[in-house]
Amino acid sequence: MLQLKQITKDYVVADAKVHALKGVDIAFRRNEFVSVLGPSGCGKTTLLNIIGGLDHYTSGELFINGVSTVNYGDRDWDNYRNHSIGFVFQSYNLIPHQTISENVELALSISGVDKAERVRRAHEALDKVGLQGQYNKKPNQLSGGQCQRVAIARAIVNEPEILLADEPTGALDTTTSVQIMDIIKEINEEIEIDESTLLLEEEVLDSVSMLYLVTELENEYKIQIPLDAVTEDNFKNIDSIVKYVFSLI
Repeated sequence: MLQLKQITKDYVVADAKVHALKGVDIAFRRNEFVSVLGPSGCGKTTLLNIIGGLDHYTSGELFINGVSTVNYGDRDWDNYRNHSIGFVFQSYNLIPHQTISENVELALSISGVDKAERVRRAHEALDKVGLQGQYNKKPNQLSGGQCQRVAIARAIVNEPEILLADEPTGALDTTTSVQIMDIIKEINEEIEIDESTLLLEEEVLDSVSMLYLVTELENEYKIQIPLDAVTEDNFKNIDSIVKYVFSLI
């Protein structure tokens, strides 16, 4: 479904060039629930932004359903983001003066869906994340966990093929984090019917189908761990997972 070949990303900061990604080779299959782990600053968010079309790679090649994106123009990337990708960010990114229904509807407005259908689908998505009947509330009337539920509803309302979540529970307490992850897992099980992929970069995951570790050296994706190794009791937090992975190198 997604394949990255020798992807690099360079940023120019002042007079220096920062190499955020250095020749990443990685492929994601349909129906995968994936976690990308690694130390801070190793390029995880940059990778997600490139996969989601929010940022462009410096060199290499990204294939989407077997089609190269090397010659993609702005319209191609817009179409890809609007119809194939759902984003969940740590900071929610909700518009404060709009209701939560209007926040979710916004993703459909960009896609040209008519008002009645936007409202119907927005309410359906909000119901799915446990916010039934709260459609007219503003973000400042919700808790942090509820705001993240709105963000998830907004991400799935377009029925995307790929859901990208960048530390979606990083700003939440432990109990709320577990609730949010349970919602994401449920969504993953539902959208698998449509052969969708869920890609996550998260601090704590206990039910992924594949884990990719970003090593500190050269930002290379070297280790793949199957589901059973990730879900065992000894490997339910990032520290133990990383220690386990490095013990295999």
